Amino acid sequence: MDIFRIAAIALVTAFCSLLLRDIKSDLAMLVAFAGGIIVLLSVVDYFSGIFSVISDVAKKAGIATSVVTLLFKVIAIGYIAEFSASLIEDAGLSSLADKVTLAGKLMIVSVSLPVVVELFEFIAGMLS
Repeated sequence: MDIFRIAAIALVTAFCSLLLRDIKSDLAMLVAFAGGIIVLLSVVDYFSGIFSVISDVAKKAGIATSVVTLLFKVIAIGYIAEFSASLIEDAGLSSLADKVTLAGKLMIVSVSLPVVVELFEFIAGMLS
């Protein structure tokens, strides 16, 4: 099971980072960053599997490719913003991490607006 490997990597990274925090804090942050990247790269295959299943279901349901692409963009923005904010918060800059989270949320709203407008137009067309 991959989760045991991922958990082991995370635990070793956390342990090394905690040991290095008092000795060399810059190196501790780099170790934590590297461990996070390794964990993230370990699950990339799962993302591609999820995306292929969503694409197949959307094709069978007749959902437009643009909607599926939008869904993937929203998911990617959310994960990247959350991962970045977590790393920034680990570096002790929680104020900056909050701003990255806010930026991610605003980008999700911005990317989603065309679909929301299209949905409102569809509903208005059905009501008239």
